[in-house]
Amino acid sequence: MVLEGEFNNTTPETLPIITPELQNRSVISVACGFAHSCALTSSGKLLTWGSNSSGALGLGDHGKLLVGSPRGYTEEEQQVRGRGLPDVTVPSEVKFDHGLKAEGRVDRFCFAAAAGFRHTAVLVIDLTGDEIPPEDLEQHFEME
Repeated sequence: MVLEGEFNNTTPETLPIITPELQNRSVISVACGFAHSCALTSSGKLLTWGSNSSGALGLGDHGKLLVGSPRGYTEEEQQVRGRGLPDVTVPSEVKFDHGLKAEGRVDRFCFAAAAGFRHTAVLVIDLTGDEIPPEDLEQHFEME
């Protein structure tokens, strides 16, 4: 069970916040940043939620998501202007295949996560092996 509280607003009578999306997910660790959080599961999945200022949640390009989707902009005007990344209220799974032409065909396992002021750092291993041809990788990934 994952229980949350509020910063600077907790008394002995305060009830914990129970986020349904974090329950029964085999969460093994939680990290909290300034205004965002992340939860690591025993199956190597990373869930993030909270303020996405500076892209701290690692959820990808919001401009490519449908307006109104859990990680997307809430209004079309925000998407057109490309500013004001929306807060994410529902813990959402981070995909570690952003920027790959082979998106959705990689298998990554996250085994550690930390959150800071406006950033999240993770340790991830690639379980895919040599199955993804190098030509499927975008140029911003350095290939030796």
